[in-house]
Amino acid sequence: MSSSDASAAHLEWQPFRHRPDCAKPVWEVDQQTASDKRRPRREGPEHGCPNEECGHHDHYDVITLRVLCRSCGTVHLISGEEYTTRTTTTASTGYGQPPKKVGGLWLYPGPPLLDWKDAGPSAYLCSREKVDRLSEENIVGAVTEGRGKRGATVWHAAIGPDFKPPARGLSGFAVWAKNSGDKPFGTVAAAAKWVTAELDAAAATETEEDQEQ
Repeated sequence: MSSSDASAAHLEWQPFRHRPDCAKPVWEVDQQTASDKRRPRREGPEHGCPNEECGHHDHYDVITLRVLCRSCGTVHLISGEEYTTRTTTTASTGYGQPPKKVGGLWLYPGPPLLDWKDAGPSAYLCSREKVDRLSEENIVGAVTEGRGKRGATVWHAAIGPDFKPPARGLSGFAVWAKNSGDKPFGTVAAAAKWVTAELDAAAATETEEDQEQ
């Protein structure tokens, strides 16, 4: 399992912005669903369903989200047709769970490999600091799930991300400067400690080189 799904869950979503002078930045989110609306002839594209036996013709359903801040008066309206909705959990989406402190790092969980009940994260993004929202600058390493002998869960680690942006409908990904190699770790904690040790060693080497100059 790569860290790409975890990166997508944390990095590829953009927050709505309040006005700079907003005294109480809190969003109120509501939805409105309009069923079987009819598209007027001069509003929007003509009906072009490829199904010759189509029954909806120029009728359609539309959902609108209203994201509103009562403090600064900002309102975002988002609408679309042919929508889908799904109610899930933060454990399933891989975003919204609190990070945990392991091996001197804050580990931010990503989504599970399989969306099964009680399935844990398949990857963690590592940060030196605890932050409300991760950015590329915060991420110093990753711990990812794998499979060892007889299907046992093992963990791999990496440091030094070089993030590549999403392109052509595909999620972004990170190229890592160094990984833990073919010998996996038995626990997340052991993998996180490897990340910490490698970061400390790299920092010490950089300090020595600066002193020699």
